[in-house]
Amino acid sequence: MSLPDWYQWDSQEKKLRFFGNDAVLLWKKPTLLNMLNPLIEQLGESFYFLLVAYEASEGASENYRYITSRKNCSFEQGFAVWADVVSTAGWGFMTLKAVDWKTKTATIEIEDPCELTIRQTRNIRDNLPMICGKVSGIFSHAMNSNMRALVTDIQSKNNRMCARIELTKSNATLKSELEQLNAREGHTRYEHLQILNKKLQETQSELEEANRRLTELAIKDDLTGAYNRRYFIAQASQHHSYQVRYKMPVSVMMLDIDHFKKINDTYGHQAGDISLVEFASTCQENLRDTDMFSRLGGEEFAISMPGLDLSHAAQTAEKIRSLIEALRIDYSDDKTINFTVSIGVVEMQKQESLESALSRADKALYTAKRSGRNRVVSA
Repeated sequence: MSLPDWYQWDSQEKKLRFFGNDAVLLWKKPTLLNMLNPLIEQLGESFYFLLVAYEASEGASENYRYITSRKNCSFEQGFAVWADVVSTAGWGFMTLKAVDWKTKTATIEIEDPCELTIRQTRNIRDNLPMICGKVSGIFSHAMNSNMRALVTDIQSKNNRMCARIELTKSNATLKSELEQLNAREGHTRYEHLQILNKKLQETQSELEEANRRLTELAIKDDLTGAYNRRYFIAQASQHHSYQVRYKMPVSVMMLDIDHFKKINDTYGHQAGDISLVEFASTCQENLRDTDMFSRLGGEEFAISMPGLDLSHAAQTAEKIRSLIEALRIDYSDDKTINFTVSIGVVEMQKQESLESALSRADKALYTAKRSGRNRVVSA
């Protein structure tokens, strides 16, 4: 593997140098923070912020077109749809709290942004460069004016980091601010890195891959690949809000593998893990892309199904039940594992909380268990 131009191996000192200074190999400890540290230390927080913000803003036209292409949606509604989509990439859960088209100002709140989990600076304004750059670009298109987004507050709410971003009209662009800072501080590294010419293609690719891995770890169950409980609750709550806003049905399903303890006791815990993986795979292969499949814990799973009423959700549940009943897992040469699943299904009511719907689905699941297992009960 060859080193980038800005890294040099000092054969006398036997040290890796980054523009003549001590450095670390990016792949020595492959964490996103270690990948960023050498770059940030050389450029400085403010220069790094502007650099990443400008890079992010360059691709904002595509995001703006996505937001404004939503049929029968206002900009605010389109922004909510876009924010929900990008939240799955680990950006965080964004909410447009206020927008004033006359004064050209806006306020955004973002919960659990990936950038804050990686690093937080002392200067609030230097936080969230990617998000600030992206929304700067989007609102510059939307308001037909140069807009500047900066973090103005960071707080911890319910064990979650929550940041407020204020957008205001600016006489300067991110690019011009970057050029002025470069001229004022004489960052010759700017030319060496060919930041604007190459647009951080190599570094950006590494960051995107690291971000993807980080997101996977944050929102998915390690064993089955299903979404974890926390992410499921957040997304299912969004499905419920869509139900109210767009008057569409949403159903939720609770699933529990029957006599799962018997599998562990008979074949061992490795067989139990394999059974969970095969169960999850069978379910996911027979769900829509819009359905949210989650492992709540142990052998208990849940599914949120936006757009499905109780009748159609029950049909999906029965299909899954039938497929699981027919599933055969070849554990060893002379051992085959098979099991069944009990399922409770409900359709969320308009004035009902997600917790209430899950509780009703759990009661339906319990009824299925008491009635002999391997069945679907809808309520």
